[in-house]
Amino acid sequence: MTYEAIIIDDEPKLREVLDIKLKQYCPDVIVLDKVSNAQDAFEKINLLQPKIIFLDINMPGQSGFDLIQKFETINFEIIFVTGYNEYALDALKLSAVDYLLKPVKTQDLIDAVNKAKERIDKKQKAERYDILKHNLSSGGDQNTKIAIPGTNLYQFVLIADIVRCEGWQKYTKIILSNKETIVSSYNIGVFKDMLENYGFYSCHKSHLINKSCIKQYLKEGIIIMSDDSQIPVARRRKEDFMEKVVRYLG
Repeated sequence: MTYEAIIIDDEPKLREVLDIKLKQYCPDVIVLDKVSNAQDAFEKINLLQPKIIFLDINMPGQSGFDLIQKFETINFEIIFVTGYNEYALDALKLSAVDYLLKPVKTQDLIDAVNKAKERIDKKQKAERYDILKHNLSSGGDQNTKIAIPGTNLYQFVLIADIVRCEGWQKYTKIILSNKETIVSSYNIGVFKDMLENYGFYSCHKSHLINKSCIKQYLKEGIIIMSDDSQIPVARRRKEDFMEKVVRYLG
């Protein structure tokens, strides 16, 4: 089986390097075209109907994010290609969308292509791209949605609906405001990395809390959350908690 692809990047050298690497390491990926801007890319995607696109985020004029907003339905796999950009990486991580950092490493490219091919073969819905489009328009606040990875699927929830995360063995429990608990196969460190820029605070090695869901703080070092759970503040974090969270609440 072959997988038709389009490379979209304003850097000629990167387009050529990706093309060469794909021919050498992913020979079942057939590059139909290479384009340098979002407008040409939109026309080529509609015309050629690729299964995979490699999409640069930062391009003159319209960005890669601008391009995907043009599609009402995304029926192709996207592998984003980007330099380090905290906002862009946050959006991609929260939406469980694949990306490659420049300069592109060969093994990272192979891994991303293999995941894209697996999703194509299994005819998985591209729901995460709808989530990404939602997140790009949310302004980076708690109306952003996060992809919570389970064993075989992702669940998408609003960050505002998460009360807290609790480390549990090698897994993480995500407790929602409606009392539902989601168990993720990822450890709590993954959620700390994704959520600390969205109003969450790591008060303990096993607990990550939504600051907007704090009801009370007891002087003995216990936080009462909106679900009435009692969460400890680690001794070494008490001063930091008072500085960053209690002042925030005030």
